[in-house]
Amino acid sequence: MSRAPSGASFQRKLTWTFLIVGVIPLLICLLLLLNIFRLSLVRSDRSSAESQLSALEGSLSALLSSCDGVLSDLSGQRLVADAMAQEGKSTLVYNALYNTAAPYLKEADFSLYDASGALLYTTGRGDGGKPLPVNWGLLWAARQKGNTVFRAVSPYDAPTRGAMELCRAITLEGQTVGYAVARLSEDHLTQLFTGRYTSGSNVLLLDPFWDEVYSSPAIRETSLALQLRSQLLEGRSLGAGGEEAYSLLREERSGFLLILQRPRPMAGWVSRLFSLAATMSVLLCLTLSLAAALWFSRQLFRPIRSLNDAMAAVEEGDLEVRMEVTGTDELSQLSGRFNRMTQRLGENLEDSLLQQRELSAAQVRMMQAQLNPHFLYNTLDTLKWLGKIHDAPQVSTISADLAHILRQSISGGPFVPLSQELLLLEKYVEIQKIRFPGKFTYTIRAEEDLKQALVPRLMLQPLVENAIIHGFEDGSHGTVTVSVRRAGEDMVLTVTDDGCGMSPESRKRFLSRDPAASGHHLGLYNVDAILRLHYGPDRGLRLLSHPGDRGTCIQAILPIREEEGGEAL
Repeated sequence: MSRAPSGASFQRKLTWTFLIVGVIPLLICLLLLLNIFRLSLVRSDRSSAESQLSALEGSLSALLSSCDGVLSDLSGQRLVADAMAQEGKSTLVYNALYNTAAPYLKEADFSLYDASGALLYTTGRGDGGKPLPVNWGLLWAARQKGNTVFRAVSPYDAPTRGAMELCRAITLEGQTVGYAVARLSEDHLTQLFTGRYTSGSNVLLLDPFWDEVYSSPAIRETSLALQLRSQLLEGRSLGAGGEEAYSLLREERSGFLLILQRPRPMAGWVSRLFSLAATMSVLLCLTLSLAAALWFSRQLFRPIRSLNDAMAAVEEGDLEVRMEVTGTDELSQLSGRFNRMTQRLGENLEDSLLQQRELSAAQVRMMQAQLNPHFLYNTLDTLKWLGKIHDAPQVSTISADLAHILRQSISGGPFVPLSQELLLLEKYVEIQKIRFPGKFTYTIRAEEDLKQALVPRLMLQPLVENAIIHGFEDGSHGTVTVSVRRAGEDMVLTVTDDGCGMSPESRKRFLSRDPAASGHHLGLYNVDAILRLHYGPDRGLRLLSHPGDRGTCIQAILPIREEEGGEAL
C-alpha cells in the first residue's frame, strides 16, 4: 500500500500552525508589554525630571531676582553713591548694606567695591582684601552693560569667592564710583537646591559657555561638564550610551543652564533581565507548543494517514482494504463507515457488472433477433424460385435480396468487414427501389483501404432505412448518400439525406436515448445502443442536422479494426 507524500503533509502543517499560534502572539504580547512598560517608565521619568527642573529653576530664578533687587536698590541709594565717591569707610553705608540685604543674608553674600575694585563692605567673610580687576572680568562687564551681570566665579579664585557672582555698577553724575556685588557660594547653592530633586539624581549648573558653576557633591570630581560638552561637540545627545539620563533647562534671567542627571528609568541590567525573562518565556512556550503539536498531530494524523492510504488503495481498485477500528471517537466512526462503504461498494460493483453483462447480452440478442428468423429465410428462398419459374423477376429479385440480408443476419459473429456490410446495404436498397420506384437515388463513397475494417453487423441498414422511410414520407424525392472516410485512427461513417428532416419532437426523442420514446425510430436507437455497448458511451450516433434544416445527417465515429479486438489498420 502506497503512503502519502511527507512534503507539506497535514501533520507538518498542523505542527507549524501550533507553533505559530502559540509563539507569535506571545512574542508580540511580550514586545508590546516591554515597550509599554519602557515608554511608561520613560514618560514618568521625563515628567518627574521636568517637575524637578522646574522647581530648581524657579528657586534659582527667585534667588537671582532677589539678589538683583538688592543690587539695584544699593546702586540707586544716593547715600551709598555719595559715600563711594569719597574715599574711606562710612558706618552709614555699612548699615545701608545690611539693612537692604537683611532678608537674603542666608541665601547670598553682598559686597560693595570702590571704583578701583577694592573691597569696602561685605556681609560675608570677605576675601582677604584681594581687589577685583576693573579692566576685565565681572566689574568691567557691569560697567559696560549698565545693569546687573551674571558670571561664574573662576576656579582659580575658589573657594573664597564662591561659585556665582552678580554685579551692578554704582554711578554718580554719569561716573562709576563703585560696584555692588552678590556672591552665591557652593554652600548657598547646595542649600538652595536641596530637597528639590530626588535621591540618586544630581544637579549641574553651567554658565552660557558650558563652564561649570555648581555641581552636586556626588559628581563634583567627575568633570561632567567637560564630558557633556564633548558629546555635544561630537553631535551626540546628552548621556548617549551611558547609564544616566539628562534633562536641561535654561534660566532666563542669567542664561545659565540647569542640568538634572538621574539614573535611566530602565537600566542596562533591568533591560537585560527583561530580555532574559522574555527569551525564557518564548523558549518555554515554543517547547510546550512543539510538544503539544507533535502529540496532537500524531494522535490525529495516524488514523487520517491510514484512511488516506486505504482510500488510495480503493482508488486503484482494491475494494478488499479495511480500516482497523480501535476506538469510539469521530475518526474511529469514520473508519467504520469507510469499511461499510467499501464492502457495499464491492457488492454493488459485482451486482452491477453481472447485470450489465446480462443486459448487454440480452440487448444484442434482442436487436439481432429482430432480423434472425430462420424460417423467413427458407420461405423467401422458396419464393425466389417460384418467381423464376412463373416469370416474375421483381418477386425473384426481392426474394433473393431479402434472403441475402437474412443470411447475413444469422451467420457469423457480431462484426463483419465494411465491404460485406456495404454489399448487404446494396441488396436492401435494391429492394427499396423496387418498392418505391423513382422516389430516391442512392450514392456511396467509401475509401478502399477501409473496406476490410470491421463494423457491427447490420449497422448501416437501419440508418439508410430511416432516411428512405422517414426522409421522404412527405412525398418528396431526393438522394441518400453513405460516406466512409478515415479521420486519424478512426473511421467516420455518415448517412445523409436531403428529405424533409426530423421534426423537433423526433430530435428530442432521439437525443433522450429512451427506447420507449423512440417511436418509429427504433432502428436508430438499436444502432446507437449497440455502438455504445461495443465502443463506449461516447461512440454512439451523432445527429448533425439542426432544427429547421432540410434533410438529416447521422454520423458514427468508430475505431479502425481489422478484426474484433485486433490492432488498428
